[in-house]
Parts: sequence; structure tokens; C-alpha cells
Amino acid sequence: MVEKTKLTGVGIIALTSPFRWIVAMGAIYLIASGSIGILRAWAYIGVYTAGSLVSCVLLVKKVPGLLNQRGKIQEGTNKLDKCLILIYFLFAIVVTPLIAGLDYRFGISPLPFYFLYIGIGLYFVSLVFSIWPMLHNPFFEGTVRIQKNRDQKVIESGPYSIVGHPGYLGMLIGSLPLPFVFGSLLSFIPVSVMISLVFIRTYYEDRVLQGGLEGYTRYCQRIKYRLIPLVW
Repeated sequence: MVEKTKLTGVGIIALTSPFRWIVAMGAIYLIASGSIGILRAWAYIGVYTAGSLVSCVLLVKKVPGLLNQRGKIQEGTNKLDKCLILIYFLFAIVVTPLIAGLDYRFGISPLPFYFLYIGIGLYFVSLVFSIWPMLHNPFFEGTVRIQKNRDQKVIESGPYSIVGHPGYLGMLIGSLPLPFVFGSLLSFIPVSVMISLVFIRTYYEDRVLQGGLEGYTRYCQRIKYRLIPLVW
């Protein structure tokens, strides 16, 4: 577990980021759709906000020190990883809700209302796999690097006993809800780009860790699957 420390301003930035994301996504979708009265959008915004509040309380109580680490890009982060993160969040926060909103406005490929419940279900699953690794891995920073300044070690407990990169599994599942909750088949196009980026980041981090983290290659020999159990 991460040593309990006082939450800093940088940690608050990390803690509040999901709220900024949902405000931006919701605003872009509603503006692009031409309507502010779309029930399914407001329902998801409410569920997402509630889930974020619960996760905030849990993370502040259990791992404030990790939040302080995640609040900024740490020294030693590779430029490639910075680009992958930027592109992913550009598609997640801007491109996908924009396309979904335009899809709603012009009625190109609408999905029935009940798909909202699928999206909400996927969101809760992604939330579990986003928080669970943080409770076990004190080195769960937001970028890829070998954390020599923090004496990084291989973590094998909790979700790390199932797959090598459970945080990316949460990111993968978390890429899926928007087309369902916003009711846009067309928005699966940018989501497919997001999913591809998750696989690329997983592969990249795995190579970095195998090349620089002692004991990680042995861990990979024991835990066969990097991202999806029984698949890869």
C-alpha cells in the first residue's frame, strides 16, 4: 500500500480530473447535438459524477500519496507515451462526444435508449479496474517510466495476479461506454482508435518494464496475459 501522506495541490488535480472530463464531454456532446434536454446524456453524466465521487473518497482515504504522483507528468516519461496519452484523451474527451452529438443532430446511426444501460454497466466495470490496481500498486503513475527515484518493484497482488496491466484493462473497458450512452453507432469509429491506443500503450509499457525493471520478466513468465485474460 502507498504510504499515507497529505494530499497536495498536484494530487487534487489528479483527483478532480474525472469531473473536468465529464463536464467537457457532456458540453461538447450537447452543443454538437443541438439540444440540452437529452435524458440519456444527463443520466450518464449523473452516474459518472456519482462514481467519481465514490472513487475520490476511496482514493483520498487509501492512497493520497499516489494521487500526488499521478497529478503531473514525472521526469523520465518518454515522448512517445506523452503523445499516446494526448491522442487518447483528445479522442475520448473531444472527438467521440463531438461525433456522437452530430450523429444525434442528423439522425445518422441512432441506438435505442436501452443501450444506455449497457454503457452504464461498462462504466462501472471500468471503474473497478481503474481503482483496484491503484489500491495495490504504489507505482501506478499516469505515464510510463522506470521509477528509479522511488525504488520501483514488481507488484503481483490483487488484479496483478490476473493480468499484467489491469489499469489498461480498465482503460480499455472505459473506452466503450460513450457510443452506448450517447446512442451513436457512428462514434464507435473514434472509439476503435482509442482501443488501438490502449493496446499500443500496453505493449509499449510491457517492453519498457521488461527492459528496465528487475524481476518483471520473471513475473511475465508467471502471468501469461498482459491485458485480457485468456486472450492476450
